[in-house]
Amino acid sequence: MLLARNSKFWRTWFQSQSLRSLLLVAVGGAMVPVFCISFAQAFARLSHDRKVVQSSLIDQVSIAGEQGMHVIETGRHALLRLSNRRDVREGSATCRETLAIALVGMPFVSNLARIDANGKILCAAHRISVTNNVSDRAWWRELSSGQELSAAGPVVDRATGKPSLILALGLVDEQTRPDGHIVFGLDLNRLEQDLNRRMLDRQAQLTLVDARGTAEPLGANPSNSIEITRDNRGKTWSSTSYILVPNHLLVRYAMPDEILYSSTFFHMATDIALPLIALLFAGAASWFAMEYWAIRPIERLRVMAKHYGAGLVPKDHVGDAFEPQELLELHAEMVAMAARVDLRDQHLVQIAKQKDNLVRELHHRVKNNIQVVLSLLSLQARQLETAEQRAPLEQVQSRVTALALVQRLIVESDDLAHASTIDVQLLLVDLCAQVRRSYPIQMQRITIECRCPALPVATDLAVPISMFVVEALTNAIIHAFPSEATGQVHVSLDITDQKLACLQICDTGIGWAGTGPKLGTGHSLLTAFGRQLGSQLVLSGFKGGGSCVSVSFLLPTL
Repeated sequence: MLLARNSKFWRTWFQSQSLRSLLLVAVGGAMVPVFCISFAQAFARLSHDRKVVQSSLIDQVSIAGEQGMHVIETGRHALLRLSNRRDVREGSATCRETLAIALVGMPFVSNLARIDANGKILCAAHRISVTNNVSDRAWWRELSSGQELSAAGPVVDRATGKPSLILALGLVDEQTRPDGHIVFGLDLNRLEQDLNRRMLDRQAQLTLVDARGTAEPLGANPSNSIEITRDNRGKTWSSTSYILVPNHLLVRYAMPDEILYSSTFFHMATDIALPLIALLFAGAASWFAMEYWAIRPIERLRVMAKHYGAGLVPKDHVGDAFEPQELLELHAEMVAMAARVDLRDQHLVQIAKQKDNLVRELHHRVKNNIQVVLSLLSLQARQLETAEQRAPLEQVQSRVTALALVQRLIVESDDLAHASTIDVQLLLVDLCAQVRRSYPIQMQRITIECRCPALPVATDLAVPISMFVVEALTNAIIHAFPSEATGQVHVSLDITDQKLACLQICDTGIGWAGTGPKLGTGHSLLTAFGRQLGSQLVLSGFKGGGSCVSVSFLLPTL
Protein backbone atom coordinates (compact mmCIF):
# COMPACT_ATOMS: atom_id res chain seq x y z
CA MET A 1 0.00 0.00 0.00
CA LEU A 2 2.79 2.42 0.94
CA LEU A 3 4.69 1.53 -2.25
CA ALA A 4 1.60 2.16 -4.37
CA ARG A 5 0.97 5.50 -2.58
CA ASN A 6 4.57 6.59 -3.17
CA SER A 7 4.39 5.48 -6.79
CA LYS A 8 1.21 7.50 -7.30
CA PHE A 9 2.79 10.56 -5.63
CA TRP A 10 5.90 10.44 -7.82
CA ARG A 11 3.84 9.81 -10.94
CA THR A 12 1.65 12.83 -10.16
CA TRP A 13 4.73 14.94 -9.36
CA PHE A 14 6.50 14.00 -12.58
CA GLN A 15 3.38 14.68 -14.64
CA SER A 16 3.05 18.14 -13.08
CA GLN A 17 6.62 19.15 -14.01
CA SER A 18 7.84 20.63 -17.26
CA LEU A 19 10.54 19.03 -19.37
CA ARG A 20 12.91 21.87 -18.51
CA SER A 21 12.37 21.41 -14.75
CA LEU A 22 12.91 17.66 -14.96
CA LEU A 23 16.14 18.18 -16.90
CA LEU A 24 17.42 20.65 -14.28
CA VAL A 25 16.52 18.18 -11.52
CA ALA A 26 18.41 15.46 -13.40
CA VAL A 27 21.46 17.69 -13.82
CA GLY A 28 21.35 18.64 -10.14
CA GLY A 29 21.00 14.98 -9.14
CA ALA A 30 23.96 14.04 -11.34
CA MET A 31 26.03 16.75 -9.63
CA VAL A 32 25.26 15.48 -6.10
CA PRO A 33 28.13 12.92 -6.12
CA VAL A 34 30.44 15.64 -7.41
CA PHE A 35 29.37 17.93 -4.55
CA CYS A 36 29.91 15.18 -2.00
CA ILE A 37 33.36 14.36 -3.38
CA SER A 38 34.24 18.07 -3.54
CA PHE A 39 33.18 18.66 0.07
CA ALA A 40 35.13 15.61 1.22
CA GLN A 41 38.13 16.76 -0.80
CA ALA A 42 37.82 20.30 0.61
CA PHE A 43 37.80 19.12 4.21
CA ALA A 44 40.63 16.65 3.51
CA ARG A 45 42.62 19.45 1.92
CA LEU A 46 41.81 21.69 4.91
CA SER A 47 43.15 19.12 7.33
CA HIS A 48 46.25 18.52 5.19
CA ASP A 49 46.92 22.23 4.66
CA ARG A 50 46.51 22.92 8.37
CA LYS A 51 49.18 20.33 9.11
CA VAL A 52 51.45 21.76 6.40
CA VAL A 53 50.96 25.32 7.63
CA GLN A 54 51.53 24.36 11.25
CA SER A 55 54.62 22.40 10.23
CA SER A 56 55.85 25.48 8.36
CA LEU A 57 55.18 27.59 11.45
CA ILE A 58 57.21 25.20 13.57
CA ASP A 59 59.99 25.18 11.00
CA GLN A 60 60.14 28.97 11.10
CA VAL A 61 60.43 29.11 14.87
CA SER A 62 62.98 26.29 14.76
CA ILE A 63 65.11 28.29 12.32
CA ALA A 64 64.87 31.37 14.54
CA GLY A 65 65.66 29.25 17.60
CA GLU A 66 68.68 27.73 15.92
CA GLN A 67 69.93 31.20 15.04
CA GLY A 68 69.53 32.22 18.71
CA MET A 69 71.24 29.05 19.82
CA HIS A 70 74.09 29.87 17.45
CA VAL A 71 74.53 33.25 19.21
CA ILE A 72 74.55 31.55 22.63
CA GLU A 73 76.95 28.87 21.41
CA THR A 74 79.27 31.60 20.05
CA GLY A 75 79.24 33.26 23.46
CA ARG A 76 80.00 29.96 25.18
CA HIS A 77 83.05 29.39 22.95
CA ALA A 78 84.21 32.94 23.69
CA LEU A 79 83.92 32.29 27.44
CA LEU A 80 85.87 29.05 27.09
CA ARG A 81 88.69 30.88 25.33
CA LEU A 82 88.69 33.63 27.92
CA SER A 83 88.71 31.11 30.76
CA ASN A 84 92.12 29.94 29.54
CA ARG A 85 93.60 33.46 29.81
CA ARG A 86 95.63 33.95 33.02
CA ASP A 87 94.97 37.66 33.17
CA VAL A 88 91.23 37.02 33.00
CA ARG A 89 91.30 34.23 35.59
CA GLU A 90 93.37 36.37 37.97
CA GLY A 91 91.60 39.64 37.18
CA SER A 92 94.89 41.43 36.56
CA ALA A 93 95.43 44.87 35.07
CA THR A 94 95.18 43.61 31.48
CA CYS A 95 91.91 41.73 32.16
CA ARG A 96 89.69 44.63 31.20
CA GLU A 97 91.52 45.15 27.92
CA THR A 98 91.26 41.44 27.06
CA LEU A 99 87.53 41.41 27.76
CA ALA A 100 87.03 44.59 25.71
CA ILE A 101 88.86 43.04 22.73
CA ALA A 102 86.69 39.90 23.02
CA LEU A 103 83.51 42.02 23.17
CA VAL A 104 84.22 43.53 19.75
CA GLY A 105 83.43 40.24 17.98
CA MET A 106 80.21 39.70 19.98
CA PRO A 107 77.62 42.30 18.84
CA PHE A 108 74.77 40.71 20.85
CA VAL A 109 76.69 40.85 24.15
CA SER A 110 76.18 43.98 26.22
CA ASN A 111 79.12 43.40 28.63
CA LEU A 112 81.74 40.88 29.76
CA ALA A 113 82.92 40.52 33.35
CA ARG A 114 85.12 38.38 35.60
CA ILE A 115 83.54 37.77 39.01
CA ASP A 116 85.25 35.85 41.80
CA ALA A 117 83.67 33.25 44.03
CA ASN A 118 82.51 35.89 46.54
CA GLY A 119 80.63 37.91 43.93
CA LYS A 120 83.22 40.63 43.55
CA ILE A 121 83.72 42.03 40.03
CA LEU A 122 87.38 41.76 39.26
CA CYS A 123 87.22 43.33 35.80
CA ALA A 124 84.66 44.13 33.03
CA ALA A 125 84.78 45.10 29.38
CA HIS A 126 82.64 48.15 30.19
CA ARG A 127 83.27 49.86 33.49
CA ILE A 128 80.50 49.11 36.00
CA SER A 129 79.83 52.10 38.21
CA VAL A 130 76.78 50.73 40.00
CA THR A 131 78.48 48.21 42.26
CA ASN A 132 81.63 46.11 42.52
CA ASN A 133 79.95 43.23 44.35
CA VAL A 134 76.92 41.29 43.05
CA SER A 135 76.71 38.68 45.75
CA ASP A 136 73.39 40.13 46.88
CA ARG A 137 71.81 39.92 43.48
CA ALA A 138 69.18 37.26 42.77
CA TRP A 139 70.61 36.33 39.39
CA TRP A 140 74.04 35.59 41.03
CA ARG A 141 72.39 32.94 43.15
CA GLU A 142 70.87 31.35 40.03
CA LEU A 143 74.27 30.65 38.50
CA SER A 144 75.73 27.20 38.98
CA SER A 145 79.28 26.73 40.15
CA GLY A 146 80.10 24.00 37.66
CA GLN A 147 82.25 24.33 34.59
CA GLU A 148 79.23 24.21 32.27
CA LEU A 149 77.41 27.26 30.88
CA SER A 150 74.64 28.43 33.20
CA ALA A 151 72.05 31.19 32.84
CA ALA A 152 70.18 33.67 35.01
CA GLY A 153 67.43 36.11 34.32
CA PRO A 154 66.34 37.69 32.11
CA VAL A 155 67.09 40.83 34.04
CA VAL A 156 67.24 44.52 33.27
CA ASP A 157 70.84 45.64 32.93
CA ARG A 158 71.24 48.57 35.36
CA ALA A 159 74.06 49.99 33.30
CA THR A 160 72.21 50.00 29.95
CA GLY A 161 68.61 49.77 31.08
CA LYS A 162 67.97 46.97 28.55
CA PRO A 163 66.73 43.44 29.23
CA SER A 164 69.57 40.96 29.24
CA LEU A 165 70.08 37.28 29.82
CA ILE A 166 73.05 36.52 32.10
CA LEU A 167 75.20 33.63 30.82
CA ALA A 168 78.12 32.46 32.93
CA LEU A 169 80.91 29.88 32.75
CA GLY A 170 82.13 28.56 36.12
CA LEU A 171 85.88 28.53 36.96
CA VAL A 172 87.86 26.33 39.36
CA ASP A 173 91.34 26.75 40.80
CA GLU A 174 94.16 24.23 40.81
CA GLN A 175 92.59 22.37 43.74
CA THR A 176 89.27 22.23 41.72
CA ARG A 177 87.60 24.60 44.11
CA PRO A 178 85.05 27.11 42.71
CA ASP A 179 86.82 30.24 41.60
CA GLY A 180 83.97 32.46 40.41
CA HIS A 181 82.57 32.99 36.89
CA ILE A 182 83.16 34.68 33.61
CA VAL A 183 79.76 36.20 32.66
CA PHE A 184 78.29 38.17 29.85
CA GLY A 185 74.93 39.85 29.32
CA LEU A 186 73.04 38.84 26.16
CA ASP A 187 71.23 41.93 24.72
CA LEU A 188 67.71 40.53 24.15
CA ASN A 189 66.40 43.61 22.27
CA ARG A 190 69.18 43.44 19.70
CA LEU A 191 68.86 39.67 19.36
CA GLU A 192 65.09 40.01 18.84
CA GLN A 193 65.55 42.68 16.18
CA ASP A 194 68.11 40.60 14.34
CA LEU A 195 65.90 37.52 14.37
CA ASN A 196 62.94 39.57 13.03
CA ARG A 197 65.09 40.92 10.19
CA ARG A 198 65.90 37.39 9.11
CA MET A 199 62.24 36.26 8.96
CA LEU A 200 60.82 35.61 5.50
CA ASP A 201 57.24 36.58 6.33
CA ARG A 202 56.90 40.18 7.50
CA GLN A 203 53.35 39.58 8.73
CA ALA A 204 54.64 37.33 11.50
CA GLN A 205 55.75 38.44 14.94
CA LEU A 206 58.81 36.98 16.69
CA THR A 207 59.41 37.79 20.34
CA LEU A 208 61.79 36.63 23.06
CA VAL A 209 59.85 35.59 26.14
CA ASP A 210 60.86 34.91 29.73
CA ALA A 211 60.63 31.14 30.06
CA ARG A 212 60.75 30.94 33.85
CA GLY A 213 57.85 28.80 35.03
CA THR A 214 57.39 27.28 31.56
CA ALA A 215 56.80 23.53 31.25
CA GLU A 216 59.00 21.12 29.35
CA PRO A 217 60.98 22.55 26.45
CA LEU A 218 58.65 22.95 23.50
CA GLY A 219 61.40 22.67 20.98
CA ALA A 220 61.76 19.02 21.90
CA ASN A 221 58.25 18.18 20.60
CA PRO A 222 57.22 20.95 18.19
CA SER A 223 54.28 19.07 16.61
CA ASN A 224 52.15 19.67 19.72
CA SER A 225 53.24 23.25 20.30
CA ILE A 226 50.64 25.24 18.29
CA GLU A 227 48.70 27.67 20.47
CA ILE A 228 45.64 29.66 19.40
CA THR A 229 45.21 33.12 20.96
CA ARG A 230 43.08 36.18 20.31
CA ASP A 231 44.27 39.77 20.61
CA ASN A 232 42.32 42.76 21.90
CA ARG A 233 41.01 43.48 18.38
CA GLY A 234 39.51 40.01 18.09
CA LYS A 235 42.12 38.78 15.60
CA THR A 236 43.09 35.13 15.97
CA TRP A 237 46.77 34.19 16.05
CA SER A 238 48.53 30.84 15.85
CA SER A 239 51.86 30.70 17.69
CA THR A 240 54.55 28.25 18.61
CA SER A 241 57.64 28.49 20.79
CA TYR A 242 61.21 27.28 20.84
CA ILE A 243 63.27 27.10 24.04
CA LEU A 244 66.61 28.86 23.77
CA VAL A 245 67.60 28.48 27.41
CA PRO A 246 65.51 26.09 29.46
CA ASN A 247 63.60 27.84 32.27
CA HIS A 248 65.00 31.20 31.18
CA LEU A 249 64.37 32.23 27.55
CA LEU A 250 62.28 31.07 24.60
CA VAL A 251 61.46 32.33 21.10
CA ARG A 252 57.76 32.74 20.30
CA TYR A 253 56.72 32.89 16.64
CA ALA A 254 53.12 34.04 15.89
CA MET A 255 51.16 34.73 12.72
CA PRO A 256 47.54 35.86 12.08
CA ASP A 257 45.30 32.97 11.04
CA GLU A 258 43.83 34.99 8.20
CA ILE A 259 47.30 35.15 6.63
CA LEU A 260 48.58 31.82 7.85
CA TYR A 261 45.56 29.90 6.46
CA SER A 262 44.77 32.19 3.49
CA SER A 263 45.92 29.62 0.94
CA THR A 264 44.05 26.90 2.85
CA PHE A 265 40.82 28.88 2.83
CA PHE A 266 41.33 29.66 -0.86
CA HIS A 267 41.81 25.99 -1.70
CA MET A 268 38.76 24.99 0.32
CA ALA A 269 36.64 27.74 -1.24
CA THR A 270 37.85 26.67 -4.68
CA ASP A 271 36.97 23.03 -4.05
CA ILE A 272 33.45 24.02 -2.98
CA ALA A 273 32.86 26.83 -5.47
CA LEU A 274 33.97 24.98 -8.60
CA PRO A 275 31.13 22.40 -8.46
CA LEU A 276 28.65 25.21 -7.79
CA ILE A 277 29.96 27.13 -10.79
CA ALA A 278 29.85 23.94 -12.85
CA LEU A 279 26.24 23.39 -11.75
CA LEU A 280 25.30 26.93 -12.72
CA PHE A 281 26.93 26.60 -16.13
CA ALA A 282 25.43 23.14 -16.63
CA GLY A 283 21.99 24.43 -15.61
CA ALA A 284 22.28 27.46 -17.91
CA ALA A 285 23.53 25.32 -20.78
CA SER A 286 20.75 22.78 -20.19
CA TRP A 287 18.18 25.58 -20.00
CA PHE A 288 19.18 27.17 -23.31
CA ALA A 289 19.73 23.82 -25.01
CA MET A 290 16.31 22.59 -23.89
CA GLU A 291 14.71 25.90 -24.89
CA TYR A 292 16.12 26.06 -28.42
CA TRP A 293 16.60 22.35 -29.20
CA ALA A 294 13.54 20.82 -27.55
CA ILE A 295 10.90 23.13 -26.03
CA ARG A 296 10.46 25.47 -29.00
CA PRO A 297 10.51 22.69 -31.63
CA ILE A 298 8.01 20.68 -29.56
CA GLU A 299 5.82 23.78 -29.20
CA ARG A 300 5.93 24.29 -32.97
CA LEU A 301 4.99 20.65 -33.51
CA ARG A 302 2.14 20.98 -30.99
CA VAL A 303 0.76 24.06 -32.77
CA MET A 304 1.17 22.28 -36.09
CA ALA A 305 -0.70 19.21 -34.78
CA LYS A 306 -3.47 21.50 -33.49
CA HIS A 307 -3.80 23.10 -36.93
CA TYR A 308 -3.75 19.73 -38.65
CA GLY A 309 -6.42 18.47 -36.26
CA ALA A 310 -8.61 21.44 -37.20
CA GLY A 311 -8.10 20.67 -40.88
CA LEU A 312 -5.72 23.58 -41.46
CA VAL A 313 -2.54 22.73 -43.34
CA PRO A 314 -0.07 25.66 -43.21
CA LYS A 315 1.87 26.38 -46.37
CA ASP A 316 5.13 27.03 -44.48
CA HIS A 317 6.67 23.67 -43.66
CA VAL A 318 10.24 24.88 -43.05
CA GLY A 319 11.72 23.88 -39.69
CA ASP A 320 13.77 26.07 -37.35
CA ALA A 321 17.49 26.30 -38.10
CA PHE A 322 18.30 25.47 -34.44
CA GLU A 323 16.27 22.25 -34.40
CA PRO A 324 18.27 19.02 -34.06
CA GLN A 325 18.19 16.42 -36.79
CA GLU A 326 15.73 14.07 -35.04
CA LEU A 327 13.13 16.82 -34.55
CA LEU A 328 13.60 18.05 -38.12
CA GLU A 329 12.93 14.51 -39.32
CA LEU A 330 9.86 14.33 -37.05
CA HIS A 331 8.76 17.73 -38.41
CA ALA A 332 9.11 16.49 -41.99
CA GLU A 333 7.25 13.27 -41.14
CA MET A 334 4.37 15.25 -39.61
CA VAL A 335 4.17 17.40 -42.73
CA ALA A 336 4.08 14.28 -44.89
CA MET A 337 1.49 12.72 -42.59
CA ALA A 338 -0.66 15.85 -42.77
CA ALA A 339 -0.47 15.75 -46.56
CA ARG A 340 -1.54 12.09 -46.58
CA VAL A 341 -4.36 12.80 -44.12
CA ASP A 342 -5.49 15.76 -46.23
CA LEU A 343 -5.50 13.60 -49.35
CA ARG A 344 -7.42 10.88 -47.55
CA ASP A 345 -9.92 13.43 -46.21
CA GLN A 346 -10.56 14.68 -49.72
CA HIS A 347 -11.06 11.11 -50.87
CA LEU A 348 -13.45 10.44 -47.96
CA VAL A 349 -15.39 13.61 -48.76
CA GLN A 350 -15.81 12.42 -52.32
CA ILE A 351 -16.95 9.01 -51.11
CA ALA A 352 -19.37 10.65 -48.64
CA LYS A 353 -20.85 12.77 -51.43
CA GLN A 354 -21.25 9.69 -53.61
CA LYS A 355 -22.83 7.82 -50.72
CA ASP A 356 -25.16 10.71 -50.01
CA ASN A 357 -26.24 10.77 -53.63
CA LEU A 358 -26.79 7.01 -53.60
CA VAL A 359 -28.83 7.22 -50.38
CA ARG A 360 -30.93 10.03 -51.79
CA GLU A 361 -31.50 8.01 -54.93
CA LEU A 362 -32.39 4.96 -52.83
CA HIS A 363 -34.86 6.90 -50.68
CA HIS A 364 -36.34 8.46 -53.78
CA ARG A 365 -36.88 5.03 -55.34
CA VAL A 366 -38.38 3.67 -52.09
CA LYS A 367 -40.72 6.65 -51.95
CA ASN A 368 -41.76 6.08 -55.57
CA ASN A 369 -42.33 2.38 -54.90
CA ILE A 370 -44.47 3.16 -51.86
CA GLN A 371 -46.46 5.59 -53.99
CA VAL A 372 -46.96 2.87 -56.60
CA VAL A 373 -48.18 0.48 -53.89
CA LEU A 374 -50.58 3.12 -52.55
CA SER A 375 -51.84 3.81 -56.09
CA LEU A 376 -52.46 0.11 -56.69
CA LEU A 377 -54.31 -0.22 -53.37
CA SER A 378 -56.39 2.87 -54.14
CA LEU A 379 -57.19 1.54 -57.64
CA GLN A 380 -58.15 -1.85 -56.26
CA ALA A 381 -60.36 -0.26 -53.58
CA ARG A 382 -62.28 1.79 -56.17
CA GLN A 383 -63.26 -1.40 -58.02
CA LEU A 384 -65.05 -2.71 -54.95
CA GLU A 385 -68.69 -1.77 -54.58
CA THR A 386 -69.41 -1.75 -50.83
CA ALA A 387 -67.69 -0.03 -47.92
CA GLU A 388 -67.32 -3.38 -46.15
CA GLN A 389 -65.36 -4.70 -49.12
CA ARG A 390 -63.16 -1.61 -49.32
CA ALA A 391 -62.43 -1.46 -45.55
CA PRO A 392 -59.57 -4.06 -45.51
CA LEU A 393 -57.81 -2.37 -48.43
CA GLU A 394 -58.23 1.05 -46.83
CA GLN A 395 -56.67 -0.27 -43.61
CA VAL A 396 -53.75 -1.69 -45.57
CA GLN A 397 -53.48 1.65 -47.34
CA SER A 398 -53.30 3.43 -43.96
CA ARG A 399 -50.48 1.13 -42.82
CA VAL A 400 -48.54 1.68 -46.01
CA THR A 401 -49.12 5.43 -45.67
CA ALA A 402 -47.58 5.24 -42.16
CA LEU A 403 -44.52 3.63 -43.66
CA ALA A 404 -44.45 6.36 -46.31
CA LEU A 405 -44.57 8.98 -43.53
CA VAL A 406 -41.50 7.46 -41.85
CA GLN A 407 -39.77 7.39 -45.21
CA ARG A 408 -40.67 11.06 -45.79
CA LEU A 409 -39.25 12.14 -42.43
CA ILE A 410 -36.02 10.32 -43.25
CA VAL A 411 -35.81 12.00 -46.65
CA GLU A 412 -36.35 15.41 -45.05
CA SER A 413 -33.33 14.87 -42.75
CA ASP A 414 -30.37 17.22 -43.32
CA ASP A 415 -27.90 14.35 -43.70
CA LEU A 416 -29.44 11.29 -45.27
CA ALA A 417 -26.24 9.28 -44.91
CA HIS A 418 -26.50 9.66 -41.11
CA ALA A 419 -30.31 9.92 -40.70
CA SER A 420 -30.59 7.34 -37.94
CA THR A 421 -33.16 9.22 -35.79
CA ILE A 422 -36.60 10.77 -36.26
CA ASP A 423 -38.40 13.32 -34.08
CA VAL A 424 -41.21 11.25 -32.51
CA GLN A 425 -43.30 14.39 -31.90
CA LEU A 426 -43.41 15.20 -35.64
CA LEU A 427 -44.08 11.53 -36.38
CA LEU A 428 -47.09 11.23 -34.07
CA VAL A 429 -48.58 14.60 -35.12
CA ASP A 430 -48.29 13.67 -38.81
CA LEU A 431 -49.78 10.19 -38.14
CA CYS A 432 -52.77 11.73 -36.38
CA ALA A 433 -53.25 14.19 -39.28
CA GLN A 434 -52.96 11.31 -41.76
CA VAL A 435 -55.67 9.31 -39.96
CA ARG A 436 -57.91 12.35 -39.91
CA ARG A 437 -57.57 12.67 -43.68
CA SER A 438 -58.29 8.96 -44.12
CA TYR A 439 -61.60 9.13 -42.22
CA PRO A 440 -63.13 12.53 -43.02
CA ILE A 441 -66.72 11.48 -42.23
CA GLN A 442 -65.86 10.05 -38.81
CA MET A 443 -63.77 13.10 -37.98
CA GLN A 444 -66.97 15.19 -37.98
CA ARG A 445 -67.94 13.52 -34.66
CA ILE A 446 -64.58 12.25 -33.37
CA THR A 447 -61.61 14.37 -32.33
CA ILE A 448 -58.00 13.16 -32.06
CA GLU A 449 -55.62 14.77 -29.56
CA CYS A 450 -51.87 14.15 -29.61
CA ARG A 451 -49.48 14.83 -26.71
CA CYS A 452 -45.82 14.00 -27.07
CA PRO A 453 -42.50 15.71 -26.21
CA ALA A 454 -39.91 16.49 -28.87
CA LEU A 455 -37.71 13.43 -28.69
CA PRO A 456 -35.41 11.76 -31.23
CA VAL A 457 -35.97 8.02 -31.65
CA ALA A 458 -34.13 5.54 -33.81
CA THR A 459 -35.64 4.71 -37.19
CA ASP A 460 -35.76 1.06 -36.10
CA LEU A 461 -38.27 2.09 -33.41
CA ALA A 462 -40.09 4.62 -35.57
CA VAL A 463 -41.60 1.93 -37.85
CA PRO A 464 -43.26 -0.23 -35.13
CA ILE A 465 -44.35 2.93 -33.27
CA SER A 466 -46.02 4.23 -36.45
CA MET A 467 -47.70 0.88 -37.19
CA PHE A 468 -48.87 0.59 -33.56
CA VAL A 469 -50.36 4.10 -33.49
CA VAL A 470 -52.10 3.75 -36.88
CA GLU A 471 -53.54 0.35 -35.96
CA ALA A 472 -54.76 1.57 -32.55
CA LEU A 473 -56.29 4.77 -34.00
CA THR A 474 -58.00 2.86 -36.79
CA ASN A 475 -59.47 0.32 -34.34
CA ALA A 476 -60.69 3.12 -32.06
CA ILE A 477 -62.33 5.07 -34.89
CA ILE A 478 -64.00 1.99 -36.42
CA HIS A 479 -65.01 0.02 -33.32
CA ALA A 480 -65.22 2.42 -30.35
CA PHE A 481 -67.79 4.83 -31.87
CA PRO A 482 -70.57 2.87 -33.64
CA SER A 483 -73.47 4.57 -35.52
CA GLU A 484 -73.44 8.33 -34.84
CA ALA A 485 -71.57 8.22 -31.50
CA THR A 486 -69.19 11.06 -30.70
CA GLY A 487 -66.03 11.09 -28.59
CA GLN A 488 -62.32 11.67 -28.34
CA VAL A 489 -59.17 9.69 -29.01
CA HIS A 490 -56.03 10.58 -27.03
CA VAL A 491 -52.54 9.72 -28.24
CA SER A 492 -49.75 10.27 -25.66
CA LEU A 493 -46.12 9.36 -25.16
CA ASP A 494 -44.62 9.86 -21.68
CA ILE A 495 -40.95 9.47 -20.67
CA THR A 496 -39.84 8.48 -17.16
CA ASP A 497 -36.50 9.22 -15.50
CA GLN A 498 -35.32 5.70 -16.33
CA LYS A 499 -35.65 6.37 -20.09
CA LEU A 500 -38.84 4.25 -20.12
CA ALA A 501 -41.35 5.38 -22.78
CA CYS A 502 -45.06 4.66 -22.31
CA LEU A 503 -47.16 4.94 -25.53
CA GLN A 504 -50.95 5.06 -24.98
CA ILE A 505 -53.96 5.38 -27.32
CA CYS A 506 -57.15 5.92 -25.29
CA ASP A 507 -60.71 6.60 -26.43
CA THR A 508 -63.99 7.62 -24.76
CA GLY A 509 -65.98 5.06 -26.76
CA ILE A 510 -68.00 1.98 -25.77
CA GLY A 511 -65.03 0.10 -24.34
CA TRP A 512 -63.88 -3.48 -24.74
CA ALA A 513 -67.23 -5.04 -23.80
CA GLY A 514 -68.96 -3.54 -26.83
CA THR A 515 -66.35 -4.42 -29.42
CA GLY A 516 -67.00 -8.12 -29.55
CA PRO A 517 -64.95 -10.38 -31.71
CA LYS A 518 -64.10 -7.65 -34.21
CA LEU A 519 -60.90 -6.79 -32.41
CA GLY A 520 -59.31 -10.12 -33.04
CA THR A 521 -57.12 -9.12 -36.02
CA GLY A 522 -56.35 -5.66 -34.61
CA HIS A 523 -55.39 -7.18 -31.27
CA SER A 524 -53.01 -9.59 -33.00
CA LEU A 525 -51.36 -6.77 -34.95
CA LEU A 526 -51.04 -4.57 -31.89
CA THR A 527 -49.49 -7.48 -29.97
CA ALA A 528 -47.00 -8.06 -32.80
CA PHE A 529 -46.03 -4.40 -33.00
CA GLY A 530 -45.60 -4.35 -29.17
CA ARG A 531 -43.21 -7.28 -29.42
CA GLN A 532 -41.16 -5.38 -32.02
CA LEU A 533 -40.84 -2.59 -29.42
CA GLY A 534 -39.74 -5.12 -26.82
CA SER A 535 -42.94 -4.84 -24.77
CA GLN A 536 -46.26 -6.56 -24.11
CA LEU A 537 -49.60 -5.09 -25.07
CA VAL A 538 -51.68 -3.79 -22.13
CA LEU A 539 -55.48 -3.34 -22.44
CA SER A 540 -57.30 -1.21 -19.89
CA GLY A 541 -60.34 0.98 -19.40
CA PHE A 542 -60.48 4.76 -19.71
CA LYS A 543 -62.73 7.26 -17.91
CA GLY A 544 -65.59 4.98 -16.95
CA GLY A 545 -66.29 3.27 -20.21
CA GLY A 546 -63.58 3.96 -22.73
CA SER A 547 -60.59 1.79 -23.57
CA CYS A 548 -56.80 2.11 -23.67
CA VAL A 549 -54.06 0.20 -25.41
CA SER A 550 -50.48 0.85 -24.29
CA VAL A 551 -46.95 -0.45 -24.57
CA SER A 552 -43.87 0.50 -22.55
CA PHE A 553 -40.35 0.24 -23.95
CA LEU A 554 -36.86 1.43 -23.17
CA LEU A 555 -35.37 4.18 -25.28
CA PRO A 556 -31.85 3.18 -26.39
CA THR A 557 -29.05 5.64 -25.77
CA LEU A 558 -28.31 7.54 -28.97
